[in-house]
Amino acid sequence: MQINAEIDENKPFALSPNNGTKQKQSLSFLSHFFLWAKTNEQQPDIYHPLILHLLDVAASAEAILEREPGKTRERIGGILGLPWSQARSWILIIIACHDLGKASPAFQSKWIGARSLLAQSGLRCPPGMDLHINHAYVSQIALLELLRNREWPDDLALLVSDAIGCHHGERATPYRLDSLEGDRGAMGDPRDPNWSTARQSLFDSLIDVFSPGGVPTKSTLSGPDFMLLAGLTSFADWVGSNETWFPFGKPEDCADLMSWYRNRRLMADAALDAIGWNTREPLQIEEKSFEQVFPLFSPRPLQMAVAKAVSEAKEPCILLVEAPMGEGKTETAFYAHLELQRRLGHRGLYVALPTKATGNAMFERTLGFLNAFSSKRNLDCQLVHGATLLNNSFQNLRLGKIYSAESDGRIRAGEWFTSKKRALLSEYGVGTVDQALLPILPVRHNFVRLWGLANRVVIFDEIHAYDAYTGTLLMRLIRWLLALDSSIILLSATLPPSIRKKIAELVQAKLPSEEAAYPRLSVFRPGTVEQVSFECDPARRHTIKLSGIEPDVSVLCTTLQQQLSGGGLALALVNTVQRAQELYLQFPAGKAILENGQTTGKILPDGTEVYLFHARFPSDVRQVRENTALATFGKESVRTGRKILIATQVAEQSLDLDFDVMISDLAPIDLLLQRAGRLWRHERSRDERHHMTGPCLIVAGLIGDEPPSFKDPLWWGSVYCEDLLLRTWVLLRNRQELIVPDEIDDMVRSVYDENVEIPDFLMERLNKALIEKDGETSANQLIADQAIIGFPDDASWNTPELYTKYDEDEPGLHPTLIAQTRLGELSVTAIPVWPEDAFDPDRTVEFAASKILYLRALSLSRIGVVRKLKTIGVPEGWKKSALLRTCIPLILDSNGYWIGDAQVRLDDELGLVYIQKEGK
Repeated sequence: MQINAEIDENKPFALSPNNGTKQKQSLSFLSHFFLWAKTNEQQPDIYHPLILHLLDVAASAEAILEREPGKTRERIGGILGLPWSQARSWILIIIACHDLGKASPAFQSKWIGARSLLAQSGLRCPPGMDLHINHAYVSQIALLELLRNREWPDDLALLVSDAIGCHHGERATPYRLDSLEGDRGAMGDPRDPNWSTARQSLFDSLIDVFSPGGVPTKSTLSGPDFMLLAGLTSFADWVGSNETWFPFGKPEDCADLMSWYRNRRLMADAALDAIGWNTREPLQIEEKSFEQVFPLFSPRPLQMAVAKAVSEAKEPCILLVEAPMGEGKTETAFYAHLELQRRLGHRGLYVALPTKATGNAMFERTLGFLNAFSSKRNLDCQLVHGATLLNNSFQNLRLGKIYSAESDGRIRAGEWFTSKKRALLSEYGVGTVDQALLPILPVRHNFVRLWGLANRVVIFDEIHAYDAYTGTLLMRLIRWLLALDSSIILLSATLPPSIRKKIAELVQAKLPSEEAAYPRLSVFRPGTVEQVSFECDPARRHTIKLSGIEPDVSVLCTTLQQQLSGGGLALALVNTVQRAQELYLQFPAGKAILENGQTTGKILPDGTEVYLFHARFPSDVRQVRENTALATFGKESVRTGRKILIATQVAEQSLDLDFDVMISDLAPIDLLLQRAGRLWRHERSRDERHHMTGPCLIVAGLIGDEPPSFKDPLWWGSVYCEDLLLRTWVLLRNRQELIVPDEIDDMVRSVYDENVEIPDFLMERLNKALIEKDGETSANQLIADQAIIGFPDDASWNTPELYTKYDEDEPGLHPTLIAQTRLGELSVTAIPVWPEDAFDPDRTVEFAASKILYLRALSLSRIGVVRKLKTIGVPEGWKKSALLRTCIPLILDSNGYWIGDAQVRLDDELGLVYIQKEGK
């Protein structure tokens, strides 16, 4: 396209062709028409003028904020120390300036069509430029100078331009900025001021459109303010850069920028409608009681205590609920979210679980809860973890197939939010704690994820389930969330007292000198902690018969058969997959139990059903086994005959399973009590309990004059801290019963506060374990603090030179380059490949076939296997697949043996087996 203009500094400039509009004529004004932001590959002579793109993104930012609660807009205005009505213009101007750096020689030279345009404008490009210069960093440098010229406070201008300049995912280091400032390709030849004049002209035009008032009063940015501004900028850029919603303008459109902005502001609303970013309104406008929200539940003391606490909330807070399973903690948290959202202007909900399996279970419950409100408006709800392909409910939601209310409103899972970087932007979400922790790790666009969790209600369930590293990250995340105006709800059946102390420290308070008795609600507000004890459901108060047996799997097998001689449902929960497989093999061969064509267990000759469930099955098989476990041992299960579930810790959390008898390997007291919560979980008739007199817990290893070795062959010490196992053993060795929930708090406190009297013969072993534990715990806490982006309330967050890590699903990376939400053994994602798959490493796999393969995924951590698989690496054909690009094939022969090591075998009944070599 050719634009003809006669340049005369003394005459008005007339654009030709145009509609007669006249503008001030100058070289700087001409840059509006000749500088491009985007081009069209199909039509190489078409471009989108830069000034128009800047306004597109500003329009998107304003549309986003207009749909936010008023609290969000005021918080964004507070970034500049101004009320929103005064801050609006400046916020939109600085966000628009995100791509100001495209007005640079290096960027403009990327498009061959720009040469004639630049020649007309008088802008020159020096030879030999680096065309890979990051224009976002040029924007940062240019905006800093422009704001300083407007007499902005120096530190505020510095950090605001930094927040705008990192919209491509990461911050520029001081060294990188210094090198760009002297780069002719980045800033233009210092002897030729035209490029600087062009950027000034773009900025002045934005000033004309938005007409800002005085200079901001804030002198600097806090860490939370920086993250909010950076997150909003990236979000708005993603929306405003989409050509489906924002088609290219034409040079003549630059003649009336105000009209352009008004038009694009309407388009921004249409874009947000399309992706499902609706107005953030409370689910309920008027206060409702618990029974009004959950008409099928009668409120118990727990719900009444929480309802009273949230009715008094005037600022974001932390609620910690410690109560046994079955008390309705989840419904309580949902209700608390409703009231906190209504009272404090929170903008949505995210529920974080320790595992994908527990996340899947909570997703179903969350959908059921939201469905009661979806008739009012459309709601978006995302499942946020790495195995959403396996969750049929979520996949159906993406297709709009389920959870449609009878009226116009419905629950959806918008495709736009399914991107890993965008998922936390969705109004409602359920996923793993790992996804919630990524925002405070130095991954690309972490600030977008922080924006997503800001001013939300965030629920963390099963918070006792984390080690020192992940637990430290969780405390640091809560610190950030409080600084971002979020309220946090923490749920646990059993909790060591040290965690309550750490939570109190987050609000700069101390626990009461005499804490309320368990079960309890703790409310943490700045400078204060309030606690109240409440009564549990009397029907859930049990006296559990306790006994011990030798840990040998043959003893476990015999004991299970004896316990179920008259029928019943039993759980054998062991600490390692190998023990689960060995115990399963102790029972005689039987007829396969099939579900959807998959083996899930066996029926013995005497009619006993034995099921196996652990984490070393392919994902699709594991999902079938989980569903079978819920159907066979869940609330609605048929309680006839003899049925045994052999499982690892996958059955320990969140699955609603109910057993008459349990055998458990020795574990730390809080986890042992957590497991015991699966005993007599629901009210049953005497016939359904097979005339048993009460729940029975049998602990393997809790017998004899001293505890077993927790090393080879049990390897329990590799799973749990030995000092906790020893104190638990001492605490329980002479007991014949447990009274729950009455004794839960005292027992957990005794073990974790080291109030158990240790016999002399165990002191040397305990002291050695403590030395090892203290060193490991301190090291892991230090690693966690070094892993995060810093703290929100000091200067530690402001470290742009911090090396940027990568998400776990980035292919081909060394482990040191990956952001870790958990410490542990190196692992790989392996895909079992059978001879009939006709595997070809160079063949590109179509999506349908890649999905079938991906559904088989296994996470493997045995070091020898991991090393061999790493040597094989990701096949070239798989690197092009979005699903398979981080996976390594585990190539099997027709009998299931891995061709790389015949000691590894995938078995239909047992899962992946590591065959012990003879002599070991």
